[in-house]
Amino acid sequence: MQTGMVEHWPKAKAMTSTTIANKTFRMNRPYRVIINDDGGRGFRNYVAPLTKDQYLAAVFDVQVKDKPIDAMFWCGINNPAGATWYDSKVGERGGDLFWPQVQQAWEWHGMKTRDTLYKQGHDPLKLICDRCHELGKDLWLSFRANDVHHSWDPHYKGSKMTRKYLEREDLRVGPNHGRMPQVTYAPRQWDYAKQEVRDFVLALLSEAFLDYDVDGVELDFMRSEFLFAKSDTVEGTKAFNGFMRALRNVADQAEQKKGRPQGIAVRVPSYEPACAEAGLDWRTWVDEKLVDVITASTHQPTEQESDLAPFVQGCNDTGTLVCFCLEPSASAPHATYDRSMIHIHGGTPTGLSTENYRSMALGAYQQGADGVYFFNTHFPFERFDTHPKLEFLDEMHDRELMATQDQTYVVSHQPWNGRYSHDWFFECAPPRPLPKWITREEPEYTFTITIGADLQEAAVAQRLRAAKLRLCLAQVTPPDIIEVLWNGKTIDGQFNPPVVPGTWQHWYAIHFWIADLTDQEQAPKAGTHAITVRLKHRNPEIEEGLILHSAEFDVRHWHRPGMPHAVNELPGMFR
Repeated sequence: MQTGMVEHWPKAKAMTSTTIANKTFRMNRPYRVIINDDGGRGFRNYVAPLTKDQYLAAVFDVQVKDKPIDAMFWCGINNPAGATWYDSKVGERGGDLFWPQVQQAWEWHGMKTRDTLYKQGHDPLKLICDRCHELGKDLWLSFRANDVHHSWDPHYKGSKMTRKYLEREDLRVGPNHGRMPQVTYAPRQWDYAKQEVRDFVLALLSEAFLDYDVDGVELDFMRSEFLFAKSDTVEGTKAFNGFMRALRNVADQAEQKKGRPQGIAVRVPSYEPACAEAGLDWRTWVDEKLVDVITASTHQPTEQESDLAPFVQGCNDTGTLVCFCLEPSASAPHATYDRSMIHIHGGTPTGLSTENYRSMALGAYQQGADGVYFFNTHFPFERFDTHPKLEFLDEMHDRELMATQDQTYVVSHQPWNGRYSHDWFFECAPPRPLPKWITREEPEYTFTITIGADLQEAAVAQRLRAAKLRLCLAQVTPPDIIEVLWNGKTIDGQFNPPVVPGTWQHWYAIHFWIADLTDQEQAPKAGTHAITVRLKHRNPEIEEGLILHSAEFDVRHWHRPGMPHAVNELPGMFR
């Protein structure tokens, strides 16, 4: 364990708590917006080596500084083998067994900067803690509980590998994991049913709590999901509950040592039954006051919404906050890596828009979430270049503000190859709502959208410009007749482009059915709404049905309420 760090910590705060709604939250501030940083912003994305100030600027300047976020969860441990981005005495600095030679250039940049900081006497986690606190934010160490990115490759020589992982194959789950065959990580992940694995991880996280100025530790179970073989789920779940109790004891020790609250957070599958399948007994953790933040999350691609009711209800009258993970990794039709669909929406696939982030946050708040949590937030400013300054973060804490701004609700979409959606990992999970075949045999399909703003009130106040339901349908022909219902009531709409002989259509007969609920005086209130698509007549000359490829609900406001509509049409008024 490290020593001598306590003297550098800020003056201890009184051990108080924060009231959020009806909850007594352990921490000294409310957590409405959390940012997860995967530990690589200052290492991997810049030409090495960076100075200390350059490194800290890379981590904080865009996504934290001057942003109304409450905490940053810094991922400094990449897998259970103890590959750290800081100077751990319990684990190993990731890739040190190969350094100073690694296989790939992108790894060299990160490790060169890290090595330079070490030689200058800097521990990255200490730097991160100090700067985050200087900016008035809380800093948590995020631990990926069973992430084995790259580390199974026998030729891999990089930052995610440790000597312990290479030498201790007996600690892995192994090939007899009993999971679905496509869950390829399971044979190579560490087995938390083994006492030695739990003891080692407890030691790693104890070091973080007791020897660093962190405000908490997060266990991220979504990189990747399973902790033990399927046959060990029952006993493994019980054993892991014991681990969580031991970790809470360590956090309480750290709280006494530092004189301020120390939290524990978990990131779990947003499909609640999948938690039990993975052995994540979050209800016991909440009931026994072991965890302070629980984030319901997709594994990777964007998830517009999930059913948060089990988490919200399970955490009522407790001190545990419920957050919903907003994941910018693309898996919506207009934000996809599937380049075959570019022709549908035009242009180059990009990340999510500000309107998308608003809708995801509003939908979560409408379901009772206490806050939102961003994972892979670096994508919008480093990969997609859609939000170089992450300006949407300025709104995410303010539900009332977002409700008056434009929103785009996109129904969660199944990745084209099925990977990374819940049903790819979990036997209990259904696929995402769309795309969906609508056939003569099954002519009707219903899906839902949770709207987080009172659009009816906005329409009455003449602030609502449009509330358009847009359905993307494939294989449409002129004889086909479809009917669309909103909460059981038929709504009027039309195809654009029209399904009329002689007119142009998108490749593979793609057409968009569009209805503006504002014009029909059906602007909805906040809440969950059911949309039904019904195939009333199918072209008898075609055997197959139609494909409901995607759906979105686009909300637009007048940005100069009470002014003539012409004023609202000026550049910048309709965004």
